[in-house]
Amino acid sequence: MIPISAVREAARKAVRSRLRDWLTDPDGAADATVRIALHPPTESAVADDPDAARNWVRAWRSYDGPGTVDRETRRWRSFGEQTVPVRVTLSGVEEICRAAGELTRWRRLVDRRARLLAVAPSPGLLAAVVGERNQWDALDDADFDRLLAMLTWLLQNPQSGMLIRQLPVDGVHTKWLAAHRPLVERLVEGARGSRDLGIHAAPRLIEMAVLDEALLPAWPRIIAAPVADLAAMAVAPTTVLIVENRECLHVLPDAPETIALVGSGNALRTLSQIGWLADADVVYWGDLDHAGIVFVGRLRRAVPGLRSAMMDLDTFRTCEHLAVDGKLIADNTDLPLTDAERSALDVVVDERRLLEQERIPWGWAQNKLIEAGVPFTPPVE
Repeated sequence: MIPISAVREAARKAVRSRLRDWLTDPDGAADATVRIALHPPTESAVADDPDAARNWVRAWRSYDGPGTVDRETRRWRSFGEQTVPVRVTLSGVEEICRAAGELTRWRRLVDRRARLLAVAPSPGLLAAVVGERNQWDALDDADFDRLLAMLTWLLQNPQSGMLIRQLPVDGVHTKWLAAHRPLVERLVEGARGSRDLGIHAAPRLIEMAVLDEALLPAWPRIIAAPVADLAAMAVAPTTVLIVENRECLHVLPDAPETIALVGSGNALRTLSQIGWLADADVVYWGDLDHAGIVFVGRLRRAVPGLRSAMMDLDTFRTCEHLAVDGKLIADNTDLPLTDAERSALDVVVDERRLLEQERIPWGWAQNKLIEAGVPFTPPVE
């Protein structure tokens, strides 16, 4: 004997499995149905527990929720004719959603769907709108209005070439677009077949220290420039030292025919665009933790001859009293690491420790960099 609560459960299941189809064709969804078989008691079940059967029939007799309750007459030898409920039928998407407790959401979805499609009606946009329903449905009203305004402006200005901060869209700021860019790109792609928003961010600046003035006479010792500008420089260092943290760049001493760069995280991919790196001996020195050793592997993919300094277990054990609690990141598989680097990786991952490169005593660190091939003058003992 199916309880009244089954109506809500069946309706919710229908909403979960059929919502996409209903949003694709809301008019057709008016013909949607859900039928819940109630499995009324048999004569033997009534005989075994008449009170349970009676209470079940009474409960359905007083049911006033969504749907139509169909009843049939049963003829039983011991109990005569009895009219019992046999099924509940929910007709139309609104009745199904009302039974599921989702009617308000459904009406909001339909309204927002219509407003999105009004920007640029097309089969592609419809597919994107339906496919991204959870993302735009989760927006509050203010953010949804921003989404509409942004989508409208981008489709009307497909190749503006503007920086993100220049976009003249009311209420939309850089952080908003950063948080919602995947949704915006998917909707733009649906409308015009490309995720290109026709805008760009200000180029990331890479900091560089010229450790030998003869390489770039009359230049500042430390500069910051987009990677394309660095790649175009007429310079040919023999050695390039890449450090993870910019603070280290500012304490490096002079070294003949040497340039130092700051590189970590996403910047590593851009460093590989600098052609003169390929002709230099490249040494990487970063934080001794999960991320730092992963950075070594990522950069070595682009610069196969890369050597690392102080990214080994000996360094960690020597200076581990200076380490702090670290954290794990996602990528540590299939990295081109040396045995020494991988041994250090296993330990810092297992112990979740972080030895920041700045914490290593400079005299000791300078000697290790010299051992790795950076031509510093050895410190005076």
